[in-house]
Amino acid sequence: MDNKQFGKVFGGVFGAALIVFGTANAGAYAVDEWVFPSAEYGDYTYIGTTDVSNMELADARTLFLGQASAVRESSELRVTYLDATAKYPLKDVEISLDETLERAESGAQNDFVFDLSESTTRSFLKKQFTDIPFTEADIANIHQQLETALEGGQSVTHVDISGDSLEMPLEETAQSSFSHSISSQGANELIEVLNGTVIGPSESFVFLPKLEELTALDASDAELTEIASAIYGAVLRTNFLVEQRSIGEQLPKNVPMGEEAAINRTLGVDFAFSNPNTSSFTLNIYLENDELKASIHGQPFVHTYYISAASDKEIEPRLIKQYSAFVSSGKKVKEKGSDGKRIEVVRSILEGDKEVRVEPVSSDFYPPIHRVEVYPLNVPETPATDANGDPIPQPGDEGFIDENNNGIHDPSEQTLEDGTLVGDEEIVDSDTGESTDGSAQDERTETDDAKEDKNTENDSPIDEPVYDKAGNRVNK
Repeated sequence: MDNKQFGKVFGGVFGAALIVFGTANAGAYAVDEWVFPSAEYGDYTYIGTTDVSNMELADARTLFLGQASAVRESSELRVTYLDATAKYPLKDVEISLDETLERAESGAQNDFVFDLSESTTRSFLKKQFTDIPFTEADIANIHQQLETALEGGQSVTHVDISGDSLEMPLEETAQSSFSHSISSQGANELIEVLNGTVIGPSESFVFLPKLEELTALDASDAELTEIASAIYGAVLRTNFLVEQRSIGEQLPKNVPMGEEAAINRTLGVDFAFSNPNTSSFTLNIYLENDELKASIHGQPFVHTYYISAASDKEIEPRLIKQYSAFVSSGKKVKEKGSDGKRIEVVRSILEGDKEVRVEPVSSDFYPPIHRVEVYPLNVPETPATDANGDPIPQPGDEGFIDENNNGIHDPSEQTLEDGTLVGDEEIVDSDTGESTDGSAQDERTETDDAKEDKNTENDSPIDEPVYDKAGNRVNK
């Protein structure tokens, strides 16, 4: 073989070798970059709260293997359903580390992937929220909520599982009722408007603006107060928040003590409350068998709310005396008066038969109505008394007798110490025992008067002696 031919063969073999070598290396590169990418995260990459920037996947896996148990032990998952909150047992929760690392994106905030057991979730709901009728669909939905919430990798995670998406049957959660005095057509129309009102999550209910839905309202404030009080009584038996509530000046006749919500359109006195839950509730109010009833329907609460008066103290009225020229004698009762009340209202929160806590609701004070008595304008300095020194009864007093209708108390027969019979003309002399008709007494009195006049004359002063110019006394 000549050199020329050898060069051609060698060049062909060498070129083929280069092609094979290049192809092999390009394939390896393609496999590394496209099929088996480099297990290294880019800048600003986080998994949970841990920075894994520029860290290889294997190193990140080693890091989290040591942290998984610590993350689980230091984390809390707090689950809230309406009016109750409980801790989910995270000791039974597994972190799917391989799936977490594979799903992590470079330059982004990534979450852990938790592997919760649905059976654990079911047991947790049954134990912590007893008697709440979660359906199987509800349990599956709640389970997914918990897994999603845990992916945030926070030390404390809050999840509210109540909401309108739950499929459990709704029920009456609270009720209030009492006899009423509603008679106007306007009040009946307002009840129809309010019945069926839906109070959504975090929504407020304000009473007075509801009146604007009626073109004409002839209801009295007393009737509106009864309607608002019925609603207030039902609200007290839920976890709703009372935002505005007032009471009247006098204790209402029909509304239970401590459950009044007064309405006064002139003064702008209103009633308002809000729904703090993430699910909706429906307000129902209606008249039934001479009673006004208000109820709230929705998802059942975990707790039972019991309203009672911690103290009920009566306040006695004072006596107010007034004086008037229009009262001639005795006294006139202008206001009989009545007792006031101070009522301390509390709410007991029960879970089953166990009392969880007691919280104050309100302190209501209804002032007494004072008794008012009106007396004559000219009040005698000392009261009139009889011969024995006892007060003589006046008109309106107990024991006052006026048979001759002259406005003066008729004296009863009394015997004085000297034997004189009051009310009789016969006078008995205490010295002689003789009885006279009164004329002798008059005669004696006249004689004594004459003697006094004579003595007065005798007692007049003696004339002074008179003398002439020579000093001789002149006899008169």
